[in-house]
Order: sequence, then C-alpha cells, then structure tokens
Amino acid sequence: MKTRRCFGVSLALLVCLLNCSRKENKVPSLIENNEPIFVCGDSNSGQYYKFVWEYIVDRNGKTYLWDYYNGDHIDVYDERGEFLFQFGRKGQGPGEFQALANGAIDSRGNIWINDGNHKTLKIFSEHGEYKQDLKIPDEVARSYIKKMVFNDDELYIMCRGNRGEISIHKYDTKEDRCGLIYNEKRRIRVSFVDFVPDFALDQDGNLYVTDSFEYRVHKYSKDGKLIKKYEDRRLKKERIVDKDFNIFDNDFKIIRYPEYKGLVGQLTGPSQYFPAIFGINIDRGIIYVWTSRRDDMNRYIVDVYDKNFNKIGKACYFNLVRDNLAQVVGGKLYIPSLENYHVELTKHVGRLSFFNIPDRLNVYIISKEIRRR
Repeated sequence: MKTRRCFGVSLALLVCLLNCSRKENKVPSLIENNEPIFVCGDSNSGQYYKFVWEYIVDRNGKTYLWDYYNGDHIDVYDERGEFLFQFGRKGQGPGEFQALANGAIDSRGNIWINDGNHKTLKIFSEHGEYKQDLKIPDEVARSYIKKMVFNDDELYIMCRGNRGEISIHKYDTKEDRCGLIYNEKRRIRVSFVDFVPDFALDQDGNLYVTDSFEYRVHKYSKDGKLIKKYEDRRLKKERIVDKDFNIFDNDFKIIRYPEYKGLVGQLTGPSQYFPAIFGINIDRGIIYVWTSRRDDMNRYIVDVYDKNFNKIGKACYFNLVRDNLAQVVGGKLYIPSLENYHVELTKHVGRLSFFNIPDRLNVYIISKEIRRR
C-alpha cells in the first residue's frame, strides 16, 4: 500500500511538472506579427550597420541609431522608419565622436550623448546641431556609464565600476546637483559575464529598478525615496553552466569559449547564477518585466503588469540576458535583430551569446492582446 501511495504521489508530481512545462511552452509572443513593420538598417533605409546595440527612441517614435563598432556618427529615422539625416563625425573636436556609447533625450528634444565615457556629455539639438559639451559630475565620472534616461530636467545615470558594482544617480541639470539613488555591490563582473540591473521611468516620474539577482523591482518616487518593492519569491535563479559559454566562431559554427573554465572558476557565491529578471520597460501604463525563464523556442518570458503592478499576463520574445536591448515606445517593440527561430541551433548556443548578429533595428507592433489591457 505504501509503495502504491508513493507511486501515486510521484505520478501526480510528474503530471504537475509536465503541465507547468506545457504552460511555459504555450506562452504567446510579445509581438503581433513576426514580420517587423519597419527596419532601421536595410536596403530601404540605405544605411547599414555591423552591430546594433545602443540606440535612442524619443516619445514620438523618432529613432537615433549608430553602429556599435564604428560609432562615429548618428543616423536619425522618423516614426515610420524613414531615414531623415545623420550628424557627427570621427574626431575630438566640438560635435565629433571618438566612440559613441549611449545617450538620452531631454524634455526639449535635445540629445545628450556619452561619447566613450570621456568625462563629458555632448549635447545636440533635435536637428543634430552641436550645442555644447557638459562635464560629467565627479560622482559619475569615476565609473562606466551603462544607461541614461531623462525625466524633465533630471538625468538618471546608471554606472558600473571595474568590479561590477552598480550605482544609479539622479543629476539635476539645472542645479548642477547629483545624488545617489541606488547602489548594488553583490555581483562580481568576470569578463563578459556581466549582468547589470535595468531601470525605467513611468509617466509620473517614478523610477523602477530591477534587482541583480532576485525577482524584485524597487520603486522610487520622483524625489528619490523608496516607495515599494515588488517581489516574486517563487521564481528560482538558474545557475550558469558550461553550456552557457557556447558561442559562434567566425565561420558561424558553435564552439565553447576557449577560456570558459577560467571564467567559471572566478564565479563565486551569488555571481554563479543568472539574474531572475534582467530588464524592464514601461509604456502607456503597462510594465514589461523580462525574466530569465524561456519558452520552448528559447525566447525569454516577459511578465506583464499594470501600473499598480497587478499581473495581467505574460508573453515572450528574443533578447539578451546580459543586457536588456529592448525598448517599448508607443505600443511598439524596438529591438536589434536577435531573433532566430532555428530551435535545433538555438538550443545549443549558450545564453551568454547572441543567436544572431544584430546588424539592424527591427520594430514590431506589440500584441493586441496586451495593448487591449
């Protein structure tokens, strides 16, 4: 009788696990159609890129895009993906770039560019006219700038130190005053095994910051005070394993990164795990939280919440667990060309690598099931 009971419990557990697995496998796509509504960086635009990583999309859908490897100028596209103009050139003079890193757009449409972290920000008008260089505050200049986002005249800057420590500062551009909002020192950066939090702002100016490890989102008020933490303790972190270091070589063959053993040996404590969540986007009162869970096509699961953080659904799409490359603006998903529907291939590629060379920026309509909410 005891044996039968154990068998029954085991069978029930197996059925439960299989059902849970099936549910993950049936997660709907984040996008309405697999074909992008337009592409920045193809024959239609006449502009081509070797590697797309950083870009800016303003609230009206205008896109500022540059080549990560050859970042000497910025291309500007309208809300339909039509190429408008470019500005900047290689050099060290006013309005010239050494190595474009990232940027943000203020409330007046001015473009603030971090050029290779050279301790200054270059400011341009919305038409690409150079205006001035601005010295980066000392609190920020000591680190590498990972991301910048404006809220009115306040610039939020996320920095990463040499060992992987993360800080988020709020810089008042009118008062020339900088204050620390968020600090994280638990995760160790080991070469390209580098996970950073993500952050986003809602329409009221509240700041949302993802945790580097747990399924946790910190919400701060406009004046920098912690309002609330949203957590889901049911989601367990996944350990980084040898297979995660499988990459494409120059011939597009899958190999294991030659120095992976040395990197694995340096990953200790919590740094041995992928973050439970790695990205956050907010658009039209909807919050998109990118988790490290994946569906059967190796797309990342996105938990979808309303503005009060009530869960309203989930979806999935391709992304990079090391760095959220997606932006959601005006009901559209902007993301470099990471997609690869060759399941037999993607299941052998490590999660620290790319499924595709992101040589263009694809733009999709968000699923109508999500937009209806």
